[in-house]
Formats: sequence, structure tokens, C-alpha cells
Amino acid sequence: MHELSLAMQIQQTVLKAAAEHRVQAVLEVNIEIGKLSLFNPEQVEFWLRQLFRDTVAEAATISVAAISPTVKCGQCGYEGPLEVPSDTGFHIFMPALRCPRCESSNLTVERGREVIIKNLRVHKAGPGEGHA
Repeated sequence: MHELSLAMQIQQTVLKAAAEHRVQAVLEVNIEIGKLSLFNPEQVEFWLRQLFRDTVAEAATISVAAISPTVKCGQCGYEGPLEVPSDTGFHIFMPALRCPRCESSNLTVERGREVIIKNLRVHKAGPGEGHA
């Protein structure tokens, strides 16, 4: 259900930007979702398709890319990628993250928790096309 809330926020942001820029149609929506955000990209895409019905974004291509996590270890100084288990249990009971080098749990997540609307591709009405 968290994916629906996220999709509603994305939909509102996209449609607000489209209205502000007098967009005739949103053709493409590109989103990045961090693997540590625990959002299911397929569910976010599903809900966006539902929420974009009967809007200027109805026919938009939706692309959701995963952001791999990167961390910094306060114990050994490691900076780099962190493997995220693909096990669905990881999304229910998120285990303590551990440094891949020293196993310390003294980590700072540098990347991988964010959700970003990377960009939109749109069609704007030209001077002779009228306004939607």
C-alpha cells in the first residue's frame, strides 16, 4: 500500500508540472527508486498507470530504474556499493546493514534510499495548435 501513496505523490508532481508548463501530453516519465527505499518498482509503475488514466499523462511511457546503494563505513572507512538481498523477507524485516569489508554496522547510507522523478518528456502545443 505504500507504493500507492508514493505513486499518488509522483502523479501529483507530474500533473502539476504539466499544468504549470501548459503541456498538451506527457510522453515519458523516468523515475529512479533506491533499493533501500523498500518500494516495489513494479507496483509503483502499476499504480502510476492507474492514476494517469484520463489525464495528460495517460499514454506516457513509465520507466523505473533502481538505484543501487552506496555506503560509507565509520569503522574502517570503506566507501562503495552494498549488496541488497533479493529475498522478499528483506522488505519485511530489514536486517541491520553491515560493512562488506569489516562487518561493522556503523554505516552511513550515501545513496539508495531516494525516489527521484529523473525527467519527463512532454509535448507542448505549438503556436498554431491551440491549448489543451
